[in-house]
Amino acid sequence: MTNALLDIQHLDVAADQLRHRRSNLEQRAALEQALAEQRAEQTRIDEVAAARVDVANRQRRLESEAQIVSSKADADEAKLYGGEVAGLRDLEALQHEIATLRERQSGFEDQVLEAMEESEELSTLLAELGDASDGTGRRVSVLEAEIGVVEAEIETELEQLATDRAIKVAEVDDALLAEYERLRPAFGAATAVLFDRSKCLGCPSIMPAMEVDRLKHLDGTDPASCSECGRIVLR
Repeated sequence: MTNALLDIQHLDVAADQLRHRRSNLEQRAALEQALAEQRAEQTRIDEVAAARVDVANRQRRLESEAQIVSSKADADEAKLYGGEVAGLRDLEALQHEIATLRERQSGFEDQVLEAMEESEELSTLLAELGDASDGTGRRVSVLEAEIGVVEAEIETELEQLATDRAIKVAEVDDALLAEYERLRPAFGAATAVLFDRSKCLGCPSIMPAMEVDRLKHLDGTDPASCSECGRIVLR
């Protein structure tokens, strides 16, 4: 029974270590970082895409304005050269209006070119951001795959430990096992300790002589409880 309880404790410690390892995988921290980068990249992609839509809308508006002004100027030129205006003052006024309209048209067209250049720059940036995001996505996939492999290996080991533990549990008295389970959250890997002739190996200080004598004179090799620390003492 003594060895069986210690074996259970060793198995429990090994299982705890595996679970701790699973929760603190190096790849998991790297994955969290990669996912954060991916979210930031997507936010930036959305911002640039929205900006490109705004530029495209502005370009269409400017093109429409340029077309309206061009059509008005074309109509005035048709009047000018069609002989509809005869008076000198009216001709001069119409020529001035045509010049003003063409100047406005040119201004709109210049702004259209600027919008086209801006849209092209945003498209280039969007492509670059997309490539970066794709790279991060591939890194995320690799890390997730690595984590999956390690977790599967750990799960296999945990299952084996559980099987081995079940075998040992059958060798331990139910009451003793219940006491071990009750104390384990407080004492962990040193819940059950050995009695070394003059001291409980779990105590941080020397056991009083009366306690040593009490343990020495207990019948058989049944476990006892250390009055100093409360651990299960195996003899």
